[in-house]
Amino acid sequence: MSLQPSAELIPGGFAAEAAAFIETLRSDALPTLAVERAVDAVTDTLACMVLGARQPLEAPLRRSLFGGARAEAGGQVLGRVLAQEGWADAGAETLGTAALYLGTLAHAADFDDISHPAYCHATALLLPPLLVRAAAAGQGGPALIRAYLVGVETMGQLGRRLNTAHYEAGWHATSTLGTLAATAAIAALDGLTPAQTVTALGIAASLASGVRQNFGSMTKPLHAGLPGRSAILATRLAAEGLTSAAQAVDGRFGFFRTFGGEAEAGHAKPWGGPLEVLTENGLALKAYPCCAATHAAIDAARALAGRHAHQALRHVRVGVSRFAIEPLIYLRPTTPLEAKFCMPYCIAVALHDGNVTLDSFTPEAIQRPQIAALMDRIVMEVDERVANDREFASVLDVSLEGGGTDVERVDVASGKPARWMTASDLAHKFFSCCGQGREHAPTRALFDQARQLAGAASLRPLHTALTESLALAVDAGGGAR
Repeated sequence: MSLQPSAELIPGGFAAEAAAFIETLRSDALPTLAVERAVDAVTDTLACMVLGARQPLEAPLRRSLFGGARAEAGGQVLGRVLAQEGWADAGAETLGTAALYLGTLAHAADFDDISHPAYCHATALLLPPLLVRAAAAGQGGPALIRAYLVGVETMGQLGRRLNTAHYEAGWHATSTLGTLAATAAIAALDGLTPAQTVTALGIAASLASGVRQNFGSMTKPLHAGLPGRSAILATRLAAEGLTSAAQAVDGRFGFFRTFGGEAEAGHAKPWGGPLEVLTENGLALKAYPCCAATHAAIDAARALAGRHAHQALRHVRVGVSRFAIEPLIYLRPTTPLEAKFCMPYCIAVALHDGNVTLDSFTPEAIQRPQIAALMDRIVMEVDERVANDREFASVLDVSLEGGGTDVERVDVASGKPARWMTASDLAHKFFSCCGQGREHAPTRALFDQARQLAGAASLRPLHTALTESLALAVDAGGGAR
């Protein structure tokens, strides 16, 4: 299916292309697989939100956004916000704050999905504003899914124009490209006219930011929350008549040139041809709660650990692409968040424990002497065999204490479209993230509502299950702290 808008409809550049795509998609039947992938991603991200509510950042985030009173815990706040009967009754500040809270929680543990070529965390930044706006406006699951696919497509189109140079310059695309993508998604959900959509994207171009130096800190998850707040503000301002420059995205002093970046030749794809969510790397669910640049290497390490479970390793060389080096900025982590961006740590855990799980990223786990000793034997280098791979392919070469060597190469990590999670794997991850058993009522209700999203006439039941799950997770994580 190709939804490429005709040239006559897009005299205004990128923003007008996005507006034309939105108009075309409004009446087109969505591919079944695209809807299924969207539902899986939403399910996965809802679990990541609940997981995020147990993380240390939840308390300072909640206190700063909603005030310090215990009654103002995230779940109750969202319940109050979304009790509004129509979006016109809840202003951009109220809904935007709710989206900021949810988006930050969704990315707090770095277990949420990724999308290439944007090199961003797609659903963590798109779902929160869509969820609060759709629920407040009384819209159902089909409208949310259609708008979500607009967001993923817009993000992919931005990545295909700017990456990887944009990312390598130090920008975190989740926040920069994500601000424009979330704005396009909300414009689609709200039914803005093409002219209003162009205006909203122009406003969003002045709201985008986010630098990669903040990786390994609590500010990185904030990068997934900020786009939703900005998108709600940009679309409301545009709907109310605030103006922006028509070429704010790709004009001489616009977003593209200011933020920089240029894609490789031949990286372009027609809008919707196919939908980005259906491309080879358009969306991937994370199998491990750490930076995606480590995942292929973790898969390789787990395979080697299985073959050499009772043999000591003398040396481990992790061969990676040039691009994988970019986000992995820590060689010796001092905090669990830093450990998520440390290849030696992730590989040491995979080799020693046989897996990398949520329990791998606790203060106690990163201080284990046996892991520190193994890290001393691990080196990460650019490997010419995978040096130019955009998807973080990795090669592990190991030498054994008793003599002998072994090698394992993984080109496509677990969770990528070619290795998509099974229904069973997704359910296991969901309930692990939520920290509750399958029979726990709020958690079970949240899972069931997520799986039924494509046919949901109302988001109220999902919203109720989410707010109850969040409130319980806040209590489990320490409440007011």
